[in-house]
Amino acid sequence: MTLNDIIVSALAQLDRGHDGQTLDIWRDKFTHYANEAVLDIARSLRLRRSDTLEVKEGYIDTSELPRCCAKILRMDRENVRVPFAVGPSTTKIRVYCPDGPVLVQYRYLPNDMTSPSDVPGLPAACHKSVVTYVVARERASADPSMQRGANLYFEIYNADKRRLRAMLGEPDSYEFFNRW
Repeated sequence: MTLNDIIVSALAQLDRGHDGQTLDIWRDKFTHYANEAVLDIARSLRLRRSDTLEVKEGYIDTSELPRCCAKILRMDRENVRVPFAVGPSTTKIRVYCPDGPVLVQYRYLPNDMTSPSDVPGLPAACHKSVVTYVVARERASADPSMQRGANLYFEIYNADKRRLRAMLGEPDSYEFFNRW
């Protein structure tokens, strides 16, 4: 579902037209609401991904990752865990291994949607929840007669969020390491 699809769906649920002129009127406001929903859902899902970065002079730069890094979970080189520590800045991480590529597993936050063709950086099962949130926010900001309906949409949104598996996309088994 693209940003444009989200806006059209929200306008349809609000019984507003979804022609080109109406889309232009509501695009900025609904884009802001959609990005809020994506960020909220991403925080509750704790999305993970793995990407390769180059160690240069004992450091990696997390700003080179394709997504906004919220937390580094582990680093590996050739299936061997690599120790790391906080570096001199918020984006530089000290890595205790020779220079070269390392696989970085990290929690990320999706990029903001700006273009009508942008897709939320969430699993497809979450996209309808974004529409529900946009409708709830718009109803909450409207006149008092529409505000009553906002509570229902917020409840649906929160119920959808609770149904999502807290660690969606993570392995079903975990390793325990004896540090001593």
